[in-house]
Amino acid sequence: MTTVLASTLSDTPVMGSDGTKIGTVHNITMNVETGELQRLLVTPTTDDVRGFDTNDDGKLVVPASRMNDIDDYLIVDLTGRKPGT
Repeated sequence: MTTVLASTLSDTPVMGSDGTKIGTVHNITMNVETGELQRLLVTPTTDDVRGFDTNDDGKLVVPASRMNDIDDYLIVDLTGRKPGT
């Protein structure tokens, strides 16, 4: 994956690896000691996005390990979704 500054991810559209539009990046969480991204908080496009945990504000919690690529969209891997979702 291309190296990008975390600050540039805000408001980036997020798409699943299958082409599904998921939402937009709201915020990121990182390890302050290592600088490693831990997870993204994504504002969902619709209410029927499945396969991700949500926080109390309804934002999708996407582990950084599921990020695949970034260009016009941030692409996240959907193969790691929870069974049945």
